[in-house]
Amino acid sequence: MTKIAFRPTLLRSSALSALALVGLIGTAPAFAQDAQVQPGTSVSTPPQGDVSPAPAAQATAAQSSTAQPGTDAGQPQDIVVTGTLFRRTDTETPSPVTVLTSDSLAKAGINNVSDAVRSISADSSGSVPTAFTGGFGAGSSGVSLRGLSVNSTLTLIDGVRTANYPLSDDGQRSFVDLNTIPNAIVDRVEVLKDGASSSYGADAIGGVVNIIMKKEIVGAYGTVEGGVSQRGDGGEQRATLTLGTGRLKEKGFNFYVSGEYQHDDPIYNRDRGFPYNTKDLTSIGGDNNNAGSVAPSSTTSAVVAPTTQTIPGNILSGTGLATGPFQVLNPNGCAAGQTLVTTPRSGTAFIDQGCEQNATSQYGQIQPEQTRFGVTVHGTVQVNDKTQAYLIASYFQNDVKSQGSPTVNAQIRSANPINTQNIVLPAQLADGTDNPNNPFTTPAAIRYAFGDIPASSEYKNHVIRAAAGIDGQFGEGWGYSASITAAHSWLDITQNGYLNLAGLQTAITTGSYNFVNPDQNTAAVRAAISPMVRSQATSDLDMIQGVITKDLFQLPGGPLQVGVGGSVRYEAQNDPSQNPDFTTIGLNQFSAVGNRTVESAYFEVNAPILTSLEIDGSGRFDHYSEGFSHFSPKIGVKFTPIRQIALRGTFSKGFRAPSFAETSGSVVGFTAATPPCSLQAQHGATITGTTCSGGSAYNQSYSIGFNTAGNPDIKPELSRSFTGGVVVQPTTWLSFTADYYNIKKTRVITGGPLSNQALAAYYAGTALPTGYSVTPDAIDPSFPNAPARALFVNSPYANAAALKTSGLDFSALVQLKPSDDFHFTSRAEATYILHYDFKQSDADPFVDFVGTQAPYITSSGAGTPAWRGNWQNSVDYKAYTLTATAYYTSGYKAVAYDQFGTTDCNGGSTYGGTDPEFNCHVKHFVDVDLTGSVKVNDKFKLYFNVVNLLDQKAPLNAGNYAAVNYNPTYTQIGAVGRTMRVGANFQF
Repeated sequence: MTKIAFRPTLLRSSALSALALVGLIGTAPAFAQDAQVQPGTSVSTPPQGDVSPAPAAQATAAQSSTAQPGTDAGQPQDIVVTGTLFRRTDTETPSPVTVLTSDSLAKAGINNVSDAVRSISADSSGSVPTAFTGGFGAGSSGVSLRGLSVNSTLTLIDGVRTANYPLSDDGQRSFVDLNTIPNAIVDRVEVLKDGASSSYGADAIGGVVNIIMKKEIVGAYGTVEGGVSQRGDGGEQRATLTLGTGRLKEKGFNFYVSGEYQHDDPIYNRDRGFPYNTKDLTSIGGDNNNAGSVAPSSTTSAVVAPTTQTIPGNILSGTGLATGPFQVLNPNGCAAGQTLVTTPRSGTAFIDQGCEQNATSQYGQIQPEQTRFGVTVHGTVQVNDKTQAYLIASYFQNDVKSQGSPTVNAQIRSANPINTQNIVLPAQLADGTDNPNNPFTTPAAIRYAFGDIPASSEYKNHVIRAAAGIDGQFGEGWGYSASITAAHSWLDITQNGYLNLAGLQTAITTGSYNFVNPDQNTAAVRAAISPMVRSQATSDLDMIQGVITKDLFQLPGGPLQVGVGGSVRYEAQNDPSQNPDFTTIGLNQFSAVGNRTVESAYFEVNAPILTSLEIDGSGRFDHYSEGFSHFSPKIGVKFTPIRQIALRGTFSKGFRAPSFAETSGSVVGFTAATPPCSLQAQHGATITGTTCSGGSAYNQSYSIGFNTAGNPDIKPELSRSFTGGVVVQPTTWLSFTADYYNIKKTRVITGGPLSNQALAAYYAGTALPTGYSVTPDAIDPSFPNAPARALFVNSPYANAAALKTSGLDFSALVQLKPSDDFHFTSRAEATYILHYDFKQSDADPFVDFVGTQAPYITSSGAGTPAWRGNWQNSVDYKAYTLTATAYYTSGYKAVAYDQFGTTDCNGGSTYGGTDPEFNCHVKHFVDVDLTGSVKVNDKFKLYFNVVNLLDQKAPLNAGNYAAVNYNPTYTQIGAVGRTMRVGANFQF
């Protein structure tokens, strides 16, 4: 499963395409290895990214590539900037690009690519945090520029695509896992905050993240580091070692090998204070949502009540109607740490019993256990003074282990394979003896969580990647490059704690499982009920590509440059369903399987018409083997009326290709539903006005499934974007930028946009929308001739939604060097979202989500805060460095129009408590990190890092479903608390 195999058909078609396009000469945009060296940067210095980490930093002190005043650049070198084909000494392109240098990351205390990329101010709703282990893309980390979701941000390594994470976010959206990108050899991260489909093709709608590795390292460099939170948990260990030899200018080659290891211990909710350790918020005006706070409910102390069955002898046919009060099954009462609760049952004289349990404190995790390690081999050869060749190969593994609450329950009304109202405990076992788990002479309804069967998940992602290429110049103004790359990712998934339907039935009918005292169950009994579930998903990317450039003739501002190129790539995903037959209760059913070939041709023309005016135009044509094609154009202008001011702007069109999940996969979700009164009346209910009551148990709330299937006729999403901004550098030590962006997406792919209409049509007996169907439930034994309720609504993915977003980016940089021994740097970055207008379908209006917790569904409840920003101040004095970095995320209204259809707290609150105003406004969050270092000598440096220096608490967000009472996307470090680390860098 781990072997890389080049596909002959791909290589044959790749070679033919490359010959036809560029005559065996070419490369991808921004792939030239010289792009890995900034002007004035010594490539033989130690990997600066190994300094002073901060695992949960909220933003990165970013440096705008448009203005780097005060630096001693020495002799300018020509480099390739992300988003263009051409080499240039001027890094100020018409597009806004933010550069995260290894030095600024070190001073911010960031030690991995995931935290670096996800921390920039342009990252917004839809990004994937590693801390969210309950999602479809669990175990990963992904970036979402402009809040357009992870599938609209293109992530590159050295300017080239890599394999996607084998799982899709929400079972739909493909993205690159940032956790599997090496950090020890990162030179810088360039973030292009503009549409770039004209250069890179699909998915580059919100922007491009380009992680650029060092091309030359000489000597031995290493890092050792350890840390712990102020509470004494969350231990972290990290070590790196890089060995390199050969200087390109002296020996004509460089070779290095780098290895790194990082481990983060888990952090549990019980080890943090209120409100992260409970769902009982009554002390501050909220509700008590702990398990069992209202009887009856499912906790690890079983409660039972007499009931009836629709099919005698069938334990799956419980009616769900208790004919007597629920009582605690264990005669000794509730389990240790639980509290007996009694609740009068409405409309009866029964008083039900239950046991309140704080499952958050007992089982919840704030941070999963994570282990990352990998090795990279890199070689560069200076073939001659104009030609350079390289080879890079890497293996990286990211292992995320999380713990969850026990599976609920023997009631089984969620993700239900047989959709019974209630599994019952029979009065007699299969051998005719009395059932020790049932104190009644009739079947018993049961509410229970299997606390003796630990629930856990492990996602172990492996990525192996190799790339090779050659680039150089020839003749008068000609440049060329050619490259080939292959990447393979395989994800091993292990799930524990899910119930097997057949095993559960056997345990109930034979009495082998002890519900009265679960501690008495043997390991064999537990394994029979809940066997380990293992699966593997894979993804692949193979690519050959190229470009050739030419300086045609001189214009007043410089040479007119033309570049053309082409590429062929193979993409594949194999994510089979972990639960194809619904035999595992509660395990999500989703899949994505497919492969395709993409052939592309692109061009770029750069015309410095005047020394003050530059115009750049580019375009790309992509053809997919699935049958669709798209052309993406872009034009950019930069005008510099005086040396201190530059105006810039771009206009582009782009697209996002449908994922394999959207074309050939499927995903099933369950939600609670109640049949309409028109159907209930046919099952014995009495209708009074607009309400109905009574009748058969068939009329109760039940779980209905929404099955969204891939649509092979789906079309690509389209985008239109433009930017306009100014770069101001009044002095050599001060610069700042301001840019406006505006993006519109149409034909946005959404799952089953007409599902509710289809369900209504089913019950009304009218025609369903095209492509939709309804799977009926089993008949009601009490009313066998009555129509059946809906069990599944089957729907396709469709191009139905649209969105428009606009905002402002700001950055500033101050660099002062009053003496050789003293250097002060201050840099700031901020993004203000003006509008984020979304509509679910053509029939719906646009609704602005800015400043709310929408999009709630696609962002894991992260929402769209209007402001995100960071400010870093650093002082270098002789051998000492001290840096403080502040991060800011604005507050927001905890309402979600996309989930509840209103932006009012009453009805639209994500918390949905008794008091609609409770926590309907989430406060802003400010975090300050402090790092410091001392250079003991030329070979040894000590450093420290304090993350969340002021120990700021994450603001209460009771309606966030990705974590308990806080928002992990923006405020994870506020739940973790102050964390301290110390480490050392060494070289020899």
